[in-house]
Amino acid sequence: MKRPLTRVLVKVMANGFYRQHTGLLLTLFILIFTNFFYTNVLNQTHLTPAQIVENALKLAITTVSEPLGVVLLFGLFFGYTVKSCQYVAGRLQAVDVQFLFYSSNALPRPQQVRSWAVVQSIIALPIIVLGGYALLVGLAFGYWLVPLLIPVYLLGLLGASALYYTHLLNNTAAGPDQASRLPWLRRWPKPFFSLFLYEIVARKRLAYGITKALSVVIIAGFFSVLPDAHTDVRLLALLSLCIALAHVVLVYQSSEFELFYLRFARNLPYSRWQLYGQQAALFGCLVLPEIIWFLVAGQFRQGLVGILLLLSVLMLFRTLLYRIGQRMTCYLRTAFGLFIVFLLLNLFGFAPLLVCANLIVAWGLLWRYRYQSFG
Repeated sequence: MKRPLTRVLVKVMANGFYRQHTGLLLTLFILIFTNFFYTNVLNQTHLTPAQIVENALKLAITTVSEPLGVVLLFGLFFGYTVKSCQYVAGRLQAVDVQFLFYSSNALPRPQQVRSWAVVQSIIALPIIVLGGYALLVGLAFGYWLVPLLIPVYLLGLLGASALYYTHLLNNTAAGPDQASRLPWLRRWPKPFFSLFLYEIVARKRLAYGITKALSVVIIAGFFSVLPDAHTDVRLLALLSLCIALAHVVLVYQSSEFELFYLRFARNLPYSRWQLYGQQAALFGCLVLPEIIWFLVAGQFRQGLVGILLLLSVLMLFRTLLYRIGQRMTCYLRTAFGLFIVFLLLNLFGFAPLLVCANLIVAWGLLWRYRYQSFG
């Protein structure tokens, strides 16, 4: 059998990465890929065929022609690579892959690096496809510098990742726990609702950073297309729904954190309203930058509707997990289905009613599957 190490690493690492990060990949596909590859122009009667194609590829052209677009594209590549490195580094600490430390180290380091490079290339297929498409579009429209830098940048990320993985496998010395490197956190107050926020600071900074970067991309892209959107409550509500969808992975991780680390909380004497208020406070802190932006950028009434809709959708997404359980695929399908339904309802101006309905349904799910079952 040729390259047995590569086969094993692909099965253990690449397949596992795609299974675990289905939510992240679907979010990238819906929020970025569907608009990146080709965006139809609504009114094409006044445009020539060449102008129609150029407008449909506007987002791809921006990533190779405008400084902000280049920074966002390269930042997406870097964030995705860091996320994959974080997954592989964590996976290497699992008990079922400890055999790699004894088997792969018997091979020469160059061979290990080549195997890891193949694995990282498979993991990075989404950004490789994205970069290749941006390269072709840039060359087709006469841009040369950035398109030629894209393969160099991607190869650099792949090579650095392969060297990092090889170093992890050949360095078996145990390091300090990540949380122990933040001693200043010990002096901060820690109310019960904020425990997941400290988990983000200690171990999930990358996931939080990627989520906030998606929020920035959504807001920037939204207002570049519709600069007067802050005056229309329906458009702000649409923006709230997109931001809430970008946070589904963090919502899932908050449920996972509560399930595995806060089991003792089921026996604490919290009332129904306290449990509900704690979840509202958690998600309020989680989307605090977006809340501030809604208050500053939008008028008070429209901004308040956007904030309440954002919080109510997050509360609903969180309490859905009491019903669904920690099944990522089922949860994502349900979240995306609700997102489409909410979009249609918002088009008819039902955003305020959506806020009330979401809060009531979230309360009912919390009562049924948290208080009544475990109270």
